Amino acid sequence: MRVDIAINRGSDLHERVKEYSRENGLRMDFAYAELIEQGLDAAEE
Repeated sequence: MRVDIAINRGSDLHERVKEYSRENGLRMDFAYAELIEQGLDAAEE
């Protein structure tokens, strides 16, 4: 499944996803999906 989400360049969210993607060697779209999964997992705990 593909989801398009507008993230304003320079916003806090954009910078966090960009940093995470660089740290983990992921493209930003994969980094964003991974961060969403982590958030959902944390919410279930």
